[in-house]
Amino acid sequence: MRSSNYVGISFYKGQIQLAEIDHGKKMTVTVLSERSTAIDFTRDTNFSADHPQLFTFIYELEEMIKQNKVHSKTISFALPTESLYIQVVPVDATLQGADLTSHLHWEFEQFFPNVPAKDFIVSSYPIPVADEKRKHVILVGVRRGLVAFLKRAASELRLAVHLVDVDHFSAEKTIRHCHPEMLKETFLLLGSRGDGLDASLIFRGNYVDYRGFAVRQSEDLKNNIIAYRQYLEAKIGSQPPTKALLYGFGISQETLQPLQREAGITPVLLNAVRNMTTSKHVYEEYVRESSRFAAAIGLALRTR
Repeated sequence: MRSSNYVGISFYKGQIQLAEIDHGKKMTVTVLSERSTAIDFTRDTNFSADHPQLFTFIYELEEMIKQNKVHSKTISFALPTESLYIQVVPVDATLQGADLTSHLHWEFEQFFPNVPAKDFIVSSYPIPVADEKRKHVILVGVRRGLVAFLKRAASELRLAVHLVDVDHFSAEKTIRHCHPEMLKETFLLLGSRGDGLDASLIFRGNYVDYRGFAVRQSEDLKNNIIAYRQYLEAKIGSQPPTKALLYGFGISQETLQPLQREAGITPVLLNAVRNMTTSKHVYEEYVRESSRFAAAIGLALRTR
């Protein structure tokens, strides 16, 4: 019998986040868990299926799965944006199939000339626009070795890899399920990852922009939000929305009020378990701070 449980894994701040959702009669969050990892997913560029720390990672995952009695037969991974190459690029709207793939590889080589394109899986997220001749996509380059590393780990654990996605973009499914009222709005999506900020403009449920910022001190979060709004104003030629949906680390109801006052936004904290039942076995602190699991939950919500 096919399992109705799906697992999502994300990597933030030297930690592994695991979320499991049971897609049975009631959508139920059965597991939220977090542990430290010895693997540096943000800076290591030498991943492969034979990486020397492969079995360390397998042990870490296996321990989480056993301790939390995870039932899923599949696993999905949300990759940290620091490990990826991401750029918004224009493309001819008529390009499809092999022609589009070839053009994306060419664009990747133009933006990242010192990076060997053959070592990357290049894909894109379409940005919906009205222009019939020209469109933009969010170009993403993922190291092949990193994907091979994760697939080998899953195989050793006898799990099938369901999805591999970008953590910031994985949050989309969480928004659709947990905050459907926002899908008709234009707003900022801001993901705090401790030492970085992922920022996007969301239009009717679609990502239409992406920028990443470094966060080295407490003031940087506020300053980066201001900088992103200024960048958007110059790009779109009008005032960007003030409404902002925030998720991640160091984000709580207590931090929202200063951001509203100092960054000029109307902040909303993403509740990543809203509109779902939560198992009584889930640690209450993780339920309260569910926004840090937004990417993992987003993947666990996806059944295809």
